[in-house]
Amino acid sequence: MLCFLLTGATALSSSPNELVVYHWWTAGGEKEAIDALFEVFIDEHPEYSIVQNPVAGGGGGILRAQIKTMIMAGNPPDTFQITYGHGMISSFVSVLQPIDDLIEGYNIPEDVYEWGRVDGVMYGVPLNLMQNNCLWYNVDLVEELGIEMPIKSIDEFLGICARVKAEGYIPLAVGAGMGQQFWLGTLFEAVNSALPGGGADFFTDYYAGKTTPSESEVFAETLKVMRTLLVNGFINDDFSALTWDQASDLMATGKAVFYVMGDWAKGHFTSMNMVPKVDFGYQPFPGTDHVFIGHADCFVLPIGVDRKIAKDWIQFLTTVKAANTFCPIKGAAPFVLDAPLDVYDDITKEILGYFRDDGVVKVLSQFGAPPESYLDVFGTAFSEFFNTPEINDTTLGNFDYAYEEVFLF
Repeated sequence: MLCFLLTGATALSSSPNELVVYHWWTAGGEKEAIDALFEVFIDEHPEYSIVQNPVAGGGGGILRAQIKTMIMAGNPPDTFQITYGHGMISSFVSVLQPIDDLIEGYNIPEDVYEWGRVDGVMYGVPLNLMQNNCLWYNVDLVEELGIEMPIKSIDEFLGICARVKAEGYIPLAVGAGMGQQFWLGTLFEAVNSALPGGGADFFTDYYAGKTTPSESEVFAETLKVMRTLLVNGFINDDFSALTWDQASDLMATGKAVFYVMGDWAKGHFTSMNMVPKVDFGYQPFPGTDHVFIGHADCFVLPIGVDRKIAKDWIQFLTTVKAANTFCPIKGAAPFVLDAPLDVYDDITKEILGYFRDDGVVKVLSQFGAPPESYLDVFGTAFSEFFNTPEINDTTLGNFDYAYEEVFLF
């Protein structure tokens, strides 16, 4: 039986058999996925129950703020979700316990461990592999408009967007409202990876605090493409009022042709009874099939939590059963190498194929690689750019200031 508390409720449980969990999965397939995961955990541990605290807000910003308040008050939950990656985890590492002994034998690629280690130590158990540089499309509209897929380059994509707009459809759905301006950063990553000098070559240094935006030619070129999308009306006018899932609904309902988002969008589409490769399709963002912008979620163990139930939860997340319960519903792929793939659709298998291809360079997304503050600071910076889409010394200076705020302070 699953128990629910209101957001802001006391984290401490009065029972040693109640696991207090905080997460931000509240929309469509992601909610169905975490509910299914809790149910399987309880099936394996019938002596336990779950006190589930879902905190809405794409990307987890609202949840992270709430967790910090709880920890500062000496009242941490048993476990909580954050994005997996050394940058994000480093922002919380002072209040987390190492979990190396709890996940010993977790059969995932060594480079995935390296994504999340801080000073050689693991603090979060990665659960689900996702690709951020995905281009989703409405199959019916693509066929109606005679668009040949896959699209090979950013220039070809921009030309197709012009055709789509002329036919009266929204070319590219974007949602960056309700505090979710950071999704503009996901679009930035996709566009950047399609340009010469972009992708892994750029983000490896950029997310490590080694790049000055105004001195980067590819940074400016990325802004130029984003400006083209905006000023030519290739994105929906109400992008600043929509959440990520509301924007995805524009594509799902036939109002927009394309949508850029990580593959949790697939879980949202399938929760609407859409069929992969029948109702919606996928390709890496045009010109980015050589790079995989990776994203994952993890659960952590706060300092001061020494309850068996919390440790059992962390260990459970390393199992094939956990991966193959959660990931197919979420729309994600499994990290665990021995997970059978028969429960996954063809799109997830294709995405996993890119990830396991040695010829495709992997790089962590904005949610895991840089410090936590990047999401808010650069979400604001990209939002300001979209409000005044000019590329000049003032604009680039604003991005320099934002970069210094994240990496120098």
